[in-house]
Amino acid sequence: MADHFLTKSRIDLTRCIRRGDTLAIESHETLHHILSEKAGPDTARLFAEPLISRGNDQAAPTVSWYGDHPGLGLPLHRLDEAARAQIEAVLRARLAPLAGLIRDAEAGPLVAAALYLHSEDDIWSVNGEPLLINWGMLPDGIGTGAAARLAHYRATLGRFLPLDLAPPLDEAERVRFAEASNQRTGAAAVAGAVAGASAAAPSAPAGSDLSPPEGPPGVVPPPEDRPRRVPLAAWLPLLVLLLLAGGVLLWLLIPGNRIFARDVAPPAAIPDEAAIAAAREANRALESRLADLRAAYAGAVCRDDGTLVLPGGVTVDGLLPPDPGAADREAGRIVPGVPDPPVPPDAQRVIVGGGTGGDLSDTGSLLAHIDARTAMVLAVGEELNTGTGFFVGPDLLVTNFHVITGAAPDQIFVTNRAMGGLRQAELLKSLGPMEEVGADFALLRVQGANQPAYEIRHNAASLRLQSVIAAGYPGDVLTLDHDFAALRGGDIASVPELTVTDGTVNAEQTLSERTRTVVHSAPMSTGNSGGPLIDMCGRVVGVNTFVMRGPMRNLNFALATPDLLAFLDGTQAQPQLSEGPCQPRVARPAPPPPPGESQ
Repeated sequence: MADHFLTKSRIDLTRCIRRGDTLAIESHETLHHILSEKAGPDTARLFAEPLISRGNDQAAPTVSWYGDHPGLGLPLHRLDEAARAQIEAVLRARLAPLAGLIRDAEAGPLVAAALYLHSEDDIWSVNGEPLLINWGMLPDGIGTGAAARLAHYRATLGRFLPLDLAPPLDEAERVRFAEASNQRTGAAAVAGAVAGASAAAPSAPAGSDLSPPEGPPGVVPPPEDRPRRVPLAAWLPLLVLLLLAGGVLLWLLIPGNRIFARDVAPPAAIPDEAAIAAAREANRALESRLADLRAAYAGAVCRDDGTLVLPGGVTVDGLLPPDPGAADREAGRIVPGVPDPPVPPDAQRVIVGGGTGGDLSDTGSLLAHIDARTAMVLAVGEELNTGTGFFVGPDLLVTNFHVITGAAPDQIFVTNRAMGGLRQAELLKSLGPMEEVGADFALLRVQGANQPAYEIRHNAASLRLQSVIAAGYPGDVLTLDHDFAALRGGDIASVPELTVTDGTVNAEQTLSERTRTVVHSAPMSTGNSGGPLIDMCGRVVGVNTFVMRGPMRNLNFALATPDLLAFLDGTQAQPQLSEGPCQPRVARPAPPPPPGESQ
């Protein structure tokens, strides 16, 4: 048996192609033996080995697919252009021998059945090697007629092994397939011989009425040389695809529809009245912040050195202005800031750890602090799901339940640049789904990890209007990330860059008796799920989980830390708690250049 689990898929047994009394996928051992002998071991390894569970009254039938190659598997369409082209070239070469093998009276029926894939998404790449899953089955809506099967085949493996007829599923079809193949071979041979004879024969004299014959008498031109009439019904799949594509495009153009579409908690967990209350509270917070900013800037004074000083005597990022006579000495010095400045200081200058003085080499910036403690989570099930997590212990990571649900037990992986590569993770505890229990947490143990952990804010004081940062791996950014494309292509050492966005806490909302949240304005999208919401002191103040789409704006929700701590209670995690208020320490910026000089 192949050693490496790839994925698990639900199946409809009635759509699996039968060979006598058995399903084609139940004959993998026979198929592997035939292909190894007649087409080579590389071709035999194309077809993943299935482990079938026929299900029961409560569970649908499933197939677990295994391959010979270790590593993270991804559907072909998820690869970048270069990696996809390489896999397609290998696939064409390995499938080529099957065109003749289909005509074999003994091996042909099983080989032909295996060439039918459920969908084009069932062509995968595993560590640079092609692999086929969900073979030997047809999707819903595809009848057993040869024309419908041929159209489906051409949309899947037919792109790499072109055939004029559908792979035959019974003896009559196999005979027609073999006859058509023999006719094409004979016609091509005759046409080649005639072409050679014509080239050797003398040309007709000038002015002669004779013209070269169209071809030898009685020989019908090959079918590919004759004009074909496409039946009207053959255009129907294309028309349906165009309509679907147009509908999807219109849906994508509706503002907000791409943001956390599959991550939005169902109404059963969050009553409409609670969501409306959260939106109103967020709007009140924004109005209050706008009034505060207007009042601050109305009384601001610009000093001769270009520093803007607010009525409270601090700069816009919450620092006391430097002594004008000692600006050079003050540059880079770490000084305390105010808890909630009108504009949060640059996260590169916010200092976490170390003492109260000194320079940047003695401590770490807030961004470096976040980078070391936040990681990407990849969960492989029927499809690849990505999310974010954060360390609460050297090898213990928190994420959302919905990020890892559906993944096979040994197909959860974690990575970040501090770890330097992909590591397997074990699920220790989970609580979800949101619509049933009002919570969405999972705790993972990451093999071989030894990362610094976040402190968790544990304070009853309000977070309203405090500056926060959302850290994660949003899907909209990953789409364009070169390192993520390399990771999908099998390079497990490639790690995408962490994305951070900033905002303020709009409200702390109890959405139901089981769900307490922090509503904030730091932008998020799919992929941020499970990531930390962090204050300017580097502490986790919430677990980013979902976005609610509204007609005018989106509300970003993080699950509150008291619920997180309740989830972690009784586990191996012993999170570090921080109860004090946040008063960030900030490095002085470099002084502005003298007038007339460029920076």
